[in-house]
Amino acid sequence: MRAKNQPLLTNFDLIIFDFDGTIADSLRSYRELDQQLIKDLYGVWEEIDEIIEFRDKIKNKSRSDSDDEYYLALDRKYGDGKRPLSEIYAKVSEIFPSIRSKVKPKPGVVQVIKKLKEKYNCKIGMATSSERREINFFSSNDSLIGREINLNEYFDRIVTLDDVKMPKPDPEVYQQLINFYAVPPEKVLVFEDSLLGVTAAKTAGTIVIAIEDAHNTRDLDKIRNLADFSITEWKELVF
Repeated sequence: MRAKNQPLLTNFDLIIFDFDGTIADSLRSYRELDQQLIKDLYGVWEEIDEIIEFRDKIKNKSRSDSDDEYYLALDRKYGDGKRPLSEIYAKVSEIFPSIRSKVKPKPGVVQVIKKLKEKYNCKIGMATSSERREINFFSSNDSLIGREINLNEYFDRIVTLDDVKMPKPDPEVYQQLINFYAVPPEKVLVFEDSLLGVTAAKTAGTIVIAIEDAHNTRDLDKIRNLADFSITEWKELVF
């Protein structure tokens, strides 16, 4: 049952953040990447809302944070379904640098991370479906996020897509952090924005505060029902 009141932050020995949609205000930027990808590969300029709806449909069907099925589905929808994944990912890699340079931190999240680090005697971890190289980029002064906070310095441990065999909604990314610090799951607090992420964190036995994101509205009711508590903005968090 969803808690009526926010869990006390002092109750936890380990606090874990997701990255995309939780720390990084990145979800619309990544759909802009898809928009450019579709134009470059298939000559179609698709509306962002249509891309979001299509991605949600494929993600809900595949139940995985891996993008393989999504890009194959794009190729079937806009192309002939025969383009190799390697070619699609090569184009993604070509487009991505210009997109990620625009990604900002979600309002208030940097202040939250810094306050937790300074005020609370707990470990702070990150569990993300992004690759390590992307977290390194977003920790650098080349990114808008890195200019406000060096993620690699502020987080005690970061587990990325490179470190797991199974992406979210499998709980492995969270379980790795729980096992490393040998913390009981009920003493672990997770901040997540997506249904896949909330599912992974709850499967791991943790307490979850959902950070509602405008680009996860289709799953919002499910997210609210599954999470222990939810907020719409970081400034709502009570210290």
